[in-house]
Amino acid sequence: MLALPQDLRRALSDGGPGLALMVLRLGALGDVLRTLPAVRLLRGALPGTRISWVVGAGLAGILERHPDVDEVVPFPRSRWRALGRAPWRWPGFAPELRAWRRRLRAVAPQLVLDFHGDLRSGLTGWLSGAKVRLGYAGHQQKECNFLFTTHRVPAGERRRSRIERNLELVRALGLPAQPLPDGGLTEPAPAKERARSIGGSAGAYAVIAAGVSRRQAYKKPPPELLAAAAQLLAGSGVRSWVVYGPGEEPDARAVVAAAGGAASLAPPTDLDVLAALLREARLFVGGDTGPMHLACAVGCPVVALYGPTDPEVNAPWGVPHATVSPPGRSYTGIKRLDRRQGFEGLDAETVRAAVAGLLEQPRARESIVGSGS
Repeated sequence: MLALPQDLRRALSDGGPGLALMVLRLGALGDVLRTLPAVRLLRGALPGTRISWVVGAGLAGILERHPDVDEVVPFPRSRWRALGRAPWRWPGFAPELRAWRRRLRAVAPQLVLDFHGDLRSGLTGWLSGAKVRLGYAGHQQKECNFLFTTHRVPAGERRRSRIERNLELVRALGLPAQPLPDGGLTEPAPAKERARSIGGSAGAYAVIAAGVSRRQAYKKPPPELLAAAAQLLAGSGVRSWVVYGPGEEPDARAVVAAAGGAASLAPPTDLDVLAALLREARLFVGGDTGPMHLACAVGCPVVALYGPTDPEVNAPWGVPHATVSPPGRSYTGIKRLDRRQGFEGLDAETVRAAVAGLLEQPRARESIVGSGS
């Protein structure tokens, strides 16, 4: 356990009365979702603590209704990016930084947990004024993040589940890191109604995610592999809905076309509707993307297709799942190296076998943690 100040150690051992804790995980969707189990364990061990979360403004909505988060602080990424791209606006960065400092000081955290580990999160933790700022040592921190943390936890092996790595910050505080909870997400009633109008009966349909963000286009599985999953599902009496995000509709249509009538194009969905749709789905099929981790967070079984990302680091969590990757493929856990490889060598038959195997399993959520717990 860390050498923490005595008053903080006492608060942690007493359930956190009066303690203000700030979580730093700014993005992306999948990473935010994989931080939820750690935060929910913190809430369970520290019922008297006020938990605030600094997150990208575009993802604030999924946390604002979360029962274990008291306050969401949107990170001003778009404004900072606009300043960075226009040199003539750089003089405006100083007042922007002062305004951000005032916002963070208003939260008045005594303890910061930096799950993100880069310059932006490190600077945010430092500006908050918290005396204890816990982050990572080694490869998990970048951009000199270590300069802004007061206490650091070893990152461990590179090829380690992100979920397990997040739990290390919980363990470092001397708090229990098991059993692994689900995401604890809630969807508003209109989103649930919209999902029911799309999917129909619970368990009678599957969700296939075809696209990825433009920045992560390398993660996109070939449409014929997703179509193979849809064909196997159709043969088992399970209808497939192909979902998509902004700008991803052409990818979804390509999967529907390749499936030859075995899959249908879903109407547009936001994150709330997608979460509600996944909550009642028989299973999810897709690549290593935010929707895959959203499926895990709401308890939907997952078939995950990996090519350029490491299936150990980015494994599905807490649900029955199957992972497939090209046979003989070796991974390093280093993004810039692993992403040089694609989905070559992964065939439709392997995907169909994974889907068939998961259909034979019950849909019940797993109650597991990694071996490091």
